[in-house]
Amino acid sequence: MSANNESDKKSVAARLVAMAQERYLLGVSEDGEPFGTDRARPHLAILLRAGKAGLRAELASRYFAETGTVAGGQALTDATLVLEGLATAQRTEKLNLRVAELDGTSYIDTGRTDGKVIRLRAGTWSVIDTAPVRFLRTKLTAAMPLPPRTGDLYRLWDFINVALPDRPVLLAALIAALVQTDVPHPVVALFAEQGSAKTTTTRMLVDLIDPSPVPLRQAPRDADSWVTAASGSWLVALDNLSAIPPWLSDSLCRAATGDGNVKRALYTDGDLAVVKFRRCIIINGIDVGAVRPDLAERMAMIDLRRIDRHMRQPEASLRQLWHQALPGILSGLLSLAATVHHRLDTIEVDDAPRMADFGRVLACVDEVLSSDGLRRYMSRSDQLSEDSLSADPFIECLRLHTHEPLRGQSGVDLLALITPTGGDWRRPKEWPRNGRDVTSLLRRHAPALRKLGWLIEDDGARNHRNVLLWTIYPPHKDVAAHRASQPSRPSLLRPGPEHPTPSHIDDARDDLSA
Repeated sequence: MSANNESDKKSVAARLVAMAQERYLLGVSEDGEPFGTDRARPHLAILLRAGKAGLRAELASRYFAETGTVAGGQALTDATLVLEGLATAQRTEKLNLRVAELDGTSYIDTGRTDGKVIRLRAGTWSVIDTAPVRFLRTKLTAAMPLPPRTGDLYRLWDFINVALPDRPVLLAALIAALVQTDVPHPVVALFAEQGSAKTTTTRMLVDLIDPSPVPLRQAPRDADSWVTAASGSWLVALDNLSAIPPWLSDSLCRAATGDGNVKRALYTDGDLAVVKFRRCIIINGIDVGAVRPDLAERMAMIDLRRIDRHMRQPEASLRQLWHQALPGILSGLLSLAATVHHRLDTIEVDDAPRMADFGRVLACVDEVLSSDGLRRYMSRSDQLSEDSLSADPFIECLRLHTHEPLRGQSGVDLLALITPTGGDWRRPKEWPRNGRDVTSLLRRHAPALRKLGWLIEDDGARNHRNVLLWTIYPPHKDVAAHRASQPSRPSLLRPGPEHPTPSHIDDARDDLSA
């Protein structure tokens, strides 16, 4: 290769770098990904290396448009390397998918080519041209319709056949997805019999919150496939689940509260690719069986009513009617979301659920709509906890045969005590085989047991045997009456007096402290 050609390549690379610095603001994401933003639209970030949608490809296109010549591959590679160095020298910034928060204001990227953003602030919403946050668009980001100033949220129920008690729960989940980013979100579960429009309902909910060219996805094969599928959109919808294996249950829980993955970057020996995210999730199916207790606590169950045969409509006409109504429904949802967002700091919830942030949003929706969604959500949460306990044969046997307190029992002691001895009994596949298995089961199911009135504690192995010892008290007969006597609506504006604790729990705690 001649010296002149080499000089030409360096010249093209230098011109590419100068062109990029003139047109783009460079930065680096929290995950270490270099990006640029067009100075005319600083709220829209473009990753430097993202294939056809990346800044490298856009820079090559602009170079051809301005010079009429094609930048060579080596020149683009050299320029990209320089731009990466310049970008990583900047302070890290958060890149948001679809929804962002800053200084008490929420911003929603419409995904439109004109760069419009929806802003929620001080109880109102508006459409603006730019925002003081960074949004990242992926191949899964589609455009929202521009909502009119006034709309009708209740037209949503003309298309989505949600049972009446579950409507405030679903609305709260949608609103939380629009106004909260750095808090855990519930896993919305649409489980119903065949013919309940689960897939169509899920697709419409995705259209409303985070439109995508691929709104529904099949269950991933493994944890790595899940990270790949979930990293590209704010709302992830898994369609037609028939089962939730343990690894997927754990992945859903981590994604709801904050997930991450680290592996070696492609084509490198030591560089790492870091992916971290928190997502809103919708799953649907006919029946996935009992779910694990940690997922049960993060799940918001929504019942869909069966659609009678004479009420069914052709898919094409239904989609046309939906897209005509969608802008007005979105406008109504934004109005409710703006109100909830403005009032959220005034809300206090006694006896908050595991998903405490969602509980506050739901309590605020109840206050605005005079509904009873929080009680419905808590009731369904107890039902899911009951189901998760009943699905484990050892825990179910413990519940059925423990009528008196068990004090100072090791895992081995409990296994010997609970295991049936009759000749007709056959050990289930899931039955624990040693004391360590028993300890693992008790730790996993302890929160669900406590929700149903059990006291279950361990001593942290602080005993002369240096073995973890358990104290287990079954629910007192007054617990059910106590739970039924709780008020149907929480104190929403200010904390109320603490609910009384059943006396057998207080007595057991006194024993433990002694």
